[in-house]
Amino acid sequence: MSVRGALLAILTLGPAYGLQVRDELIARAPHRHTINVGQIYGTLDRLGAAGLVRSAGLTEDGLPLYELTTGGLEAAHLWRTRAEEPGAPDWPDMLDQLLVTASLPGSAPDVRDLLDSYRRAWDSPAPAEPEGLAAAFLREARRLRAASAREWLESAGPELASGRAVERAPRPERPRRGRRGRD
Repeated sequence: MSVRGALLAILTLGPAYGLQVRDELIARAPHRHTINVGQIYGTLDRLGAAGLVRSAGLTEDGLPLYELTTGGLEAAHLWRTRAEEPGAPDWPDMLDQLLVTASLPGSAPDVRDLLDSYRRAWDSPAPAEPEGLAAAFLREARRLRAASAREWLESAGPELASGRAVERAPRPERPRRGRRGRD
């Protein structure tokens, strides 16, 4: 899963702490209901080391807040508009990108770009495969997966790109747990 890109996209809503970001991700991409908050904090730490997020201070109760840097904003925009793996798209990653992007305010143009990017990705020819029965089964599985993805994009795409599909504001309530700031 592209936790990295999803976290950047969610942080375009403003500063947040790890558990809050995780809960936003689960609400916006419900097929990812088992994300461990430790994975979120680890990813936020790596994003910080890469210069894409930085500290935004602490909450009143001492939880560290994260916000995007200029580079993080650029990376979030790229994630919201282009298929992550255009040569070999991944179904769950496609759902992550489309559902999270469609849930962000004002994202209809980004969703349209992302839908076009995934249509092109699923239409690209598969790499050459070795011959044999197992390879033939693999080619058929990939062909059917691509056909299903294209069908889903055509079915769900117009509603996702409408700007009203699943858009939601950040949750007003705060979870009561989270990583405490380091002294």
